[in-house]
Amino acid sequence: MKIGYDKTIGYSPLECVDVEKMRQVIQVNKQIVGEYYSSQGGDLILVAGAGRGDEAMLINQEFGIKTIGIDINMTRPALVESNPDILFQRQDLTALAFGNDVFSLIYSYHVIEHVTDHLIALRELHRVLKPGGVLFIGFPNKNRLVSYIGTSQRVSALEKLKWNINDYLFRFKGQFENKYGAHAGFSGKEFIRDASRLFGVVRPVRNQYMLLKYEKFRGLIQALINTGLAEIVFPSNYYVCVKEHL
Repeated sequence: MKIGYDKTIGYSPLECVDVEKMRQVIQVNKQIVGEYYSSQGGDLILVAGAGRGDEAMLINQEFGIKTIGIDINMTRPALVESNPDILFQRQDLTALAFGNDVFSLIYSYHVIEHVTDHLIALRELHRVLKPGGVLFIGFPNKNRLVSYIGTSQRVSALEKLKWNINDYLFRFKGQFENKYGAHAGFSGKEFIRDASRLFGVVRPVRNQYMLLKYEKFRGLIQALINTGLAEIVFPSNYYVCVKEHL
């Protein structure tokens, strides 16, 4: 299947998502988030960029907490909306239709690189997060050499090769930036600079994510971390951000 790049959803249409791979990723991320977030009665989770809604449904199942999934392309069938613990809405991350201090946890996995203005989106996510609340966020590592190897999309190795070639074409043109339509993401330095203006805690958890997700290769992954090569080998960056109490 030949798949082109779309600025709002990335390289793969939403129907190509492998739900079981997505569940495994959520389980890994839940372990990471659990070090910073403990659920309490009345908590709400926001899935910021939920695609068709599969991710929000899985997060609701794994965390067992009322979940709201939003996406600018939301088309979730009405039949799942009968579940009172899940709500789906079509919303833009740069103009959220929620009040202040609503959510205890926000989950945003490979979404922010697609929004029109990531700084506005970060401000909105910070605004709707409760004081002491946690944002878990992931996005492509702009410094990576190769990407898409561990994607949750059901695509061939040839398609992944084409995606990497397309990334390098953007690099050669000097346009490897999200604003030019490239699937660039952000370097750790860029994200920490922007997120630290808003959040009291901005904690990189990429290494932990890789060690948990690829346990069979733990020795190799730890060696990459120890030598500093992780910065160009690991394809994505992951952070936990905590909103300060007033």
